[in-house]
Amino acid sequence: MTGNSPFCLLFSFLLVFSVFFAGCSEEPASAGTTALPTHPDAKYGAGDIIATSSSATAPALYVILNYDAATDQYTRGIIEKNTDGSWGHRTSTWVEKSPRTEVEKIYTVKVGHVVISIVPVVSPTLLSEPPQSSSGTAPVISNISPGFAVRDTVVSVTISGTNFQKGATVRLVRVGSAAINATVVRVTAFDISCLFNLKGKSDGVYTLIVTNPDGKSDSQPGIFTIGEASPIIAGMYPVTGAVHEKVSLVITGQNFRNEVKVSLMKNATELVCDGPLSMESSKISCSLDLAPNRGASPGEWTVTVLNIRDQQRGTWVKKFIITNATTGSP
Repeated sequence: MTGNSPFCLLFSFLLVFSVFFAGCSEEPASAGTTALPTHPDAKYGAGDIIATSSSATAPALYVILNYDAATDQYTRGIIEKNTDGSWGHRTSTWVEKSPRTEVEKIYTVKVGHVVISIVPVVSPTLLSEPPQSSSGTAPVISNISPGFAVRDTVVSVTISGTNFQKGATVRLVRVGSAAINATVVRVTAFDISCLFNLKGKSDGVYTLIVTNPDGKSDSQPGIFTIGEASPIIAGMYPVTGAVHEKVSLVITGQNFRNEVKVSLMKNATELVCDGPLSMESSKISCSLDLAPNRGASPGEWTVTVLNIRDQQRGTWVKKFIITNATTGSP
């Protein structure tokens, strides 16, 4: 036994070393490293032109310039249509960073795509016009079209009137809210074309103010409204019913809210659909009682959906037909 002492000593040393090495190797390989944040894949990429369902036909919209996965934010600017109706050019180098979730929730429609690197930034050009009077006559506002826009959009408007001068400024004002200054694109003596960026602006009724370079101005209270999009009725089933029937009505479209009223009108008579239910923004179901004691009579009826909370309404371009229960004809 004593003859084997050197061997035993060597074996013990190797055993201790193996245990120590195994203990060190059990440390996680990833210790000290930081995991990068993960997000769902971005819906849009650079060059995508985005809009809400109600602003898809607007002549100026947001365009995605970049997506940063590290911050989960889009960088976006404003792109405008060319004279031939194609996208695009930009009249400003203005950009904005917004959270991906916010952008994708509000702007659900992709209306086009451009190559950002070839989209020019051009300065607005004022149309040539006869020399304006230097008498200093104040501008006069007669109308603005459109007079309503959905918040968080970029809306193009035309202001009509008289005595507008080159260099005129346009703004919307409302008590308790910051003024909204327009980007003026074109000015003639009789109309002004401009853009309002309504990102983050408050709902409500605004006063329009036009000010000429000489300081003279005109204002029109309550002429412009910012709010929810109006309901749009795209279709209905069924489209006809007979007197005395109870019809289960399904209306499809856009921008329906949770609290809605569905009405059928003929002259001064109104039929109100019972129990309207809007579980999603694109469909309403309700029960239509065509009893004579409720006012039902044969003929064509106009269908209207009213969003109760903001009082925005939409009317179907077609008519609901009520037939005579015995003859089957209006």
